[in-house]
Amino acid sequence: MSDDNSNFEDIDNSDNDSVESFATAAAWERKSIKSAPLLPHELLSLQQKLKRIVVIQQTDQSYHRALSDIRDQAIISVLVEPSFYGRHCITSVMVIATANNTYVFDLKALGVIFRELSVLLEAEYPRKIMHYSHRICDLLFHQHKLRINGICDTFVALCVARQDRCNCTLQDAISLIFELPLSELTCDEITSASESLRNFTARPLSRGQIQYLGKLAILQHKLHDTLIYGNICSDLQQMSEKFSCEFNKQKKSDEVALNMRPGSKTGFECIDPYYKISTSVD
Repeated sequence: MSDDNSNFEDIDNSDNDSVESFATAAAWERKSIKSAPLLPHELLSLQQKLKRIVVIQQTDQSYHRALSDIRDQAIISVLVEPSFYGRHCITSVMVIATANNTYVFDLKALGVIFRELSVLLEAEYPRKIMHYSHRICDLLFHQHKLRINGICDTFVALCVARQDRCNCTLQDAISLIFELPLSELTCDEITSASESLRNFTARPLSRGQIQYLGKLAILQHKLHDTLIYGNICSDLQQMSEKFSCEFNKQKKSDEVALNMRPGSKTGFECIDPYYKISTSVD
C-alpha cells in the first residue's frame, strides 16, 4: 500500500515540477503583427465564392468533380466540425476550400470518408491548411484511422508571427489579421441552446451554417498566406523584390547585356543566404 502511495507522490511531484518549470520558463515577448484588411475586390471575391459552395452528400458527379479539383491543388484549406475535443467527437462535416471552390462534405450523410478522399488527406500534397491541427488530426486518426500529412497550421504560424503561445481560435485569428468584426464570423446556430445545432450534427444544415463554414475555410486559406508572406517571411519577400529590380535600375543597355552573361552573379549581393527569419514589424 505504501508503494502505491509513493508512486502517487512521485507523480504529484513530477506534475508540480512541470508546472514550476513552465511558470519560470523565459516568456516570449509578443511581437506586433501586420494586419491586412481585405480590399474591396477581395471582399467581392469572397462573396462570389460563398455563392458557389458545393454541399456533397453522396458520391455523385459533384463528389468526383470535387476530388479532381482538390487533387490538382498545391495547397487546400481544411475545416472539420466538430473537432475541438478530438477523438471524443463524432465527425459531422468536413469543409475543403481550394483556390476557387469550397466543398462541404456532409459526413453524416456520406457515412464514411471514402478511400479517394482519404488518399488525398494522407498524401504530402496538396498541403493542408488547418487551425489547431492537433485536435483535428487526433479526431481523424482515432475516428477514421487517417494519418494526415503535409500540414500547415495557421495557429502555429500565428504563434511564430507574434512570438507567443496564447490560445487563439480560428475566428479570433481571422478577425485579428483581416480586421473583421467577430459578428461577421458567426451564425445563429453557434449560440443556440441546442447542442446538436452548435456542433453541426443536426440535419439539415442551415444556409447560415453552410455559409459560416465556407467563409472560415476560405479565409483560413488566405490567413495562411498572409501570416507566412506578410509576417514570418516578410524579409524574404523584400529580398526577392530587391533582387527582381536589379537589372531595371541599370540604364546602360551594354552593361546590362554584359551583366546578364552566363555565370554572372550580378544582384546576388541582394541575397543573404544566412538570413534569420524575422517577425519584427517596421
